[in-house]
Amino acid sequence: MTQTLTLLSQALREQLTQLGSDDLRWLSGYLAGLADAKAPAGQVAQVAAPAASRRPLLVLYGSQTGNAEGIAQALAAAAEAAGIEVTLASMAGFKAKKLAGAQDMALVVSTHGDGEAPDDAHELHQLLGSKRAPDLSQARFAVLALGDSSYPLFCQTGKDFDERLAAAGGQRLFARIDADVEFAASAQAFQEALLSKLLAAPAQAAAVTAAPAVQAAAQPTRSNPLLAEVLAVHPLTLDAGHEVFHLELDAPGLQYQPGDALGIWPEQSEALVEAVLAATQLGADEPVSLDGKQLRLFDALKLKELTELHPQTVKALGLSEGQGQLPERIRTRSESLSAQQLIDALKPLVPRLYSIASAQREVGEEVHLTVALVAFDADGQSRFGAASGFVSRLQPGDVVRVYVQANNRFRLPAADKDVIMIGPGTGVAPFRAFLQEREAAEATGRNWLFFGSRYLRKDFLYQTEWQRWLAEGQLSRLSLAFSRDQAEKIYVQQRLKEEGSELWQWLEQGAHLYVCGSADPMAKDVHKALAELIETHGKTDGETYLNELRAQGRYLRDVY
Repeated sequence: MTQTLTLLSQALREQLTQLGSDDLRWLSGYLAGLADAKAPAGQVAQVAAPAASRRPLLVLYGSQTGNAEGIAQALAAAAEAAGIEVTLASMAGFKAKKLAGAQDMALVVSTHGDGEAPDDAHELHQLLGSKRAPDLSQARFAVLALGDSSYPLFCQTGKDFDERLAAAGGQRLFARIDADVEFAASAQAFQEALLSKLLAAPAQAAAVTAAPAVQAAAQPTRSNPLLAEVLAVHPLTLDAGHEVFHLELDAPGLQYQPGDALGIWPEQSEALVEAVLAATQLGADEPVSLDGKQLRLFDALKLKELTELHPQTVKALGLSEGQGQLPERIRTRSESLSAQQLIDALKPLVPRLYSIASAQREVGEEVHLTVALVAFDADGQSRFGAASGFVSRLQPGDVVRVYVQANNRFRLPAADKDVIMIGPGTGVAPFRAFLQEREAAEATGRNWLFFGSRYLRKDFLYQTEWQRWLAEGQLSRLSLAFSRDQAEKIYVQQRLKEEGSELWQWLEQGAHLYVCGSADPMAKDVHKALAELIETHGKTDGETYLNELRAQGRYLRDVY
């Protein structure tokens, strides 16, 4: 009997991983009904303790690229499966009154840039740090902080929330967990720790969290990407002092919406791997273990971060102490370094996210990207970014590992609403998808694009497409800023101020405002320009007005 149950359990687990959360909830009720029917008279079987016997759980997320949101969704589904009543919500627009009424809270929040809160967490972050913070003395909480340890203020936003919730009277369920760019293990540990506390039964919590996270049936994920074939890759710039590529992939079965991002798993160039082997005097064919697999050192290095020296790598190689300059210490250390020590010390390559530059209504099973090559010279040699360099080397017929990162905070409004799009450089990518979608949907709302680059003739990205949309009326207005076509540099924020009167009218008439591109300095300069023009033409406080737009879901940013 025991062996039969074990085999049945394994078979069920394999089948359950193919089901969605709604299916699992229905199946749970169905099985409970079967158990009740077979139970002796007067005895009711229980699959899980009723939700009413436990404190309800509020799961809040603050996410810039979607990672925190995805983790929060998986956490909420696991808690519901354990019989806990769950409310899942974005921090955007979340009211202090609702927070004050919470009993148990789980916060999953990323740190954007160097210590900044993501856009959807900005208002709540400020609220908890002010005198208006609600009394949370009746609440318990736990925080999962996402970040990148290559930045000095690693997980700073999560640390802020953890401290501010405690200062407001909240009781920690357990110590904050900080997750680096490879966050899967930390997210799983957070989920198990949380459910153990809430269920007060570690064995039951482990059983709930042991199964793999449930994913939509046919959709690729970060851990199970799709192999997409390269259809085309060609430059969008000409002698502009930088290179931008347009990439087209054949991705059958991939589903996405305008505003989403595509995750690409890059690989290091063979030339860079050979340079590392030469510097360490290690053999390409030496066997190493990576993620439980046996690989050649050469192949393992293609999956490691080689384009920057991470602080953790410096520490792991014993280079944080000692005499002399770091380059000399590296040369000395390399002489005694084994292949496995090198692999263990290096950070893994992680996927890079790129805003999708196409709409499926227009391109079907294809997906398009706009990728700027990160390139610079160091020690007399050309250096390239790991992911952008990988894209620049692709040829038609090559295969790329990809998945979709949904971005629900960067969606188009209803078809009759106006949109203002501000996207200098490659920040224009999602707006190409927006226009394709609006054209295919025959949207009646007006569209206004602000675009900026260096030169009109050298890097006006997708020039012919914008001009066609403008001529056909799909694009209502096109405002351009080319910084180096004249002696005085001109940027999009100057165009915003010049056309501030009409832009203010669009906003007052209900237009949705979008910004995409580099966070610093572009997004900060654009935000400042918007606040100033609102004060000038609207005779109201610009920051307050923009915060109101953000709360209404009408000021949306995708910045990096």
